Amino acid sequence: MASYSINCKGVLLSLESPIVMGILNLTENSFFDGGRYLHEKETHQRIEEIFSEGAKIIDLGAASSKAGTKLSNPSEESEKLLPLIQYINHAYPQAIISIDTYHSQVAEACLDMGAHIINDISGGLID
Repeated sequence: MASYSINCKGVLLSLESPIVMGILNLTENSFFDGGRYLHEKETHQRIEEIFSEGAKIIDLGAASSKAGTKLSNPSEESEKLLPLIQYINHAYPQAIISIDTYHSQVAEACLDMGAHIINDISGGLID
Protein backbone atom coordinates (compact mmCIF):
# COMPACT_ATOMS: atom_id res chain seq x y z
CA MET A 1 0.00 0.00 0.00
CA ALA A 2 1.38 3.39 -0.98
CA SER A 3 1.92 6.11 1.59
CA TYR A 4 0.35 9.48 0.85
CA SER A 5 1.36 12.67 2.59
CA ILE A 6 1.88 16.34 1.88
CA ASN A 7 4.57 18.62 3.25
CA CYS A 8 2.91 21.81 4.49
CA LYS A 9 5.82 24.16 5.18
CA GLY A 10 7.77 21.56 7.12
CA VAL A 11 4.73 19.83 8.66
CA LEU A 12 4.20 16.38 7.18
CA LEU A 13 0.46 15.75 6.90
CA SER A 14 -0.61 12.15 6.33
CA LEU A 15 -3.39 11.68 3.80
CA GLU A 16 -3.91 8.00 4.66
CA SER A 17 -7.28 8.83 6.21
CA PRO A 18 -9.70 11.75 5.81
CA ILE A 19 -8.71 15.09 7.31
CA VAL A 20 -11.24 17.72 8.35
CA MET A 21 -10.79 21.26 7.03
CA GLY A 22 -12.86 24.06 8.52
CA ILE A 23 -13.75 27.04 6.37
CA LEU A 24 -13.84 30.58 7.75
CA ASN A 25 -15.16 33.28 5.42
CA LEU A 26 -14.23 36.82 6.41
CA THR A 27 -16.30 38.71 3.87
CA GLU A 28 -19.56 40.58 4.18
CA ASN A 29 -21.05 38.96 1.09
CA SER A 30 -19.97 35.37 1.56
CA PHE A 31 -22.30 33.09 -0.38
CA PHE A 32 -22.16 30.58 2.50
CA ASP A 33 -22.50 32.42 5.80
CA GLY A 34 -23.41 35.96 4.77
CA GLY A 35 -20.66 37.69 6.73
CA ARG A 36 -21.19 36.29 10.22
CA TYR A 37 -17.49 36.49 11.10
CA LEU A 38 -16.41 40.09 10.65
CA HIS A 39 -15.37 40.97 14.21
CA GLU A 40 -12.53 39.60 16.29
CA LYS A 41 -14.69 38.07 19.05
CA GLU A 42 -16.92 36.10 16.65
CA THR A 43 -13.94 35.13 14.51
CA HIS A 44 -11.93 33.78 17.45
CA GLN A 45 -14.97 31.88 18.73
CA ARG A 46 -15.49 30.28 15.33
CA ILE A 47 -11.81 29.32 15.10
CA GLU A 48 -12.10 27.64 18.51
CA GLU A 49 -15.22 25.77 17.35
CA ILE A 50 -13.55 24.62 14.15
CA PHE A 51 -10.63 23.07 16.01
CA SER A 52 -12.73 21.69 18.87
CA GLU A 53 -14.89 19.92 16.25
CA GLY A 54 -11.82 18.06 14.99
CA ALA A 55 -10.45 20.13 12.12
CA LYS A 56 -6.73 19.86 11.47
CA ILE A 57 -6.77 22.48 8.70
CA ILE A 58 -8.45 25.88 8.62
CA ASP A 59 -9.07 27.67 5.33
CA LEU A 60 -9.30 31.45 5.71
CA GLY A 61 -10.88 33.48 2.94
CA ALA A 62 -11.09 37.28 2.83
CA ALA A 63 -12.40 37.61 -0.73
CA SER A 64 -15.82 36.59 -1.96
CA SER A 65 -16.09 34.15 -4.84
CA LYS A 66 -19.80 34.81 -5.11
CA ALA A 67 -20.91 35.15 -8.74
CA GLY A 68 -20.80 38.76 -9.96
CA THR A 69 -18.53 40.00 -7.17
CA LYS A 70 -15.68 42.35 -8.13
CA LEU A 71 -12.11 41.25 -7.48
CA SER A 72 -10.94 41.94 -3.96
CA ASN A 73 -8.36 44.47 -2.84
CA PRO A 74 -5.09 42.76 -1.80
CA SER A 75 -4.41 45.27 1.00
CA GLU A 76 -7.85 44.71 2.53
CA GLU A 77 -7.40 40.94 2.32
CA SER A 78 -4.04 41.17 4.07
CA GLU A 79 -5.47 43.38 6.83
CA LYS A 80 -8.00 40.66 7.64
CA LEU A 81 -5.79 37.62 7.18
CA LEU A 82 -2.42 38.46 8.71
CA PRO A 83 -3.63 39.07 12.29
CA LEU A 84 -5.63 35.83 12.19
CA ILE A 85 -2.66 33.81 10.99
CA GLN A 86 -0.64 35.22 13.88
CA TYR A 87 -3.46 34.41 16.33
CA ILE A 88 -3.91 30.85 15.05
CA ASN A 89 -0.18 30.13 15.06
CA HIS A 90 -0.04 31.27 18.70
CA ALA A 91 -3.27 29.70 19.98
CA TYR A 92 -3.23 26.52 17.84
CA PRO A 93 0.40 25.85 16.91
CA GLN A 94 -0.36 22.40 15.44
CA ALA A 95 -2.97 23.79 13.02
CA ILE A 96 -2.44 23.77 9.28
CA ILE A 97 -3.48 27.14 7.81
CA SER A 98 -4.80 27.40 4.27
CA ILE A 99 -5.37 30.79 2.65
CA ASP A 100 -8.05 31.26 0.01
CA THR A 101 -6.69 34.04 -2.22
CA TYR A 102 -5.91 34.70 -5.86
CA HIS A 103 -3.52 37.61 -5.14
CA SER A 104 0.17 36.68 -5.23
CA GLN A 105 1.17 39.44 -2.80
CA VAL A 106 -1.43 38.24 -0.28
CA ALA A 107 -0.26 34.65 -0.72
CA GLU A 108 3.37 35.63 -0.18
CA ALA A 109 2.61 37.73 2.92
CA CYS A 110 0.50 34.95 4.41
CA LEU A 111 3.17 32.32 3.80
CA ASP A 112 5.74 34.64 5.40
CA MET A 113 3.41 34.98 8.42
CA GLY A 114 3.19 31.19 8.79
CA ALA A 115 0.39 29.92 6.55
CA HIS A 116 0.98 26.49 5.04
CA ILE A 117 -1.27 26.18 1.98
CA ILE A 118 -2.51 28.59 -0.70
CA ASN A 119 -5.96 27.77 -2.07
CA ASP A 120 -6.20 29.81 -5.28
CA ILE A 121 -9.57 29.26 -6.95
CA SER A 122 -8.18 30.72 -10.19
CA GLY A 123 -5.30 28.27 -10.37
CA GLY A 124 -2.92 31.23 -10.67
CA LEU A 125 -4.71 32.73 -13.68
CA ILE A 126 -5.90 35.97 -12.02
CA ASP A 127 -2.51 37.03 -10.64
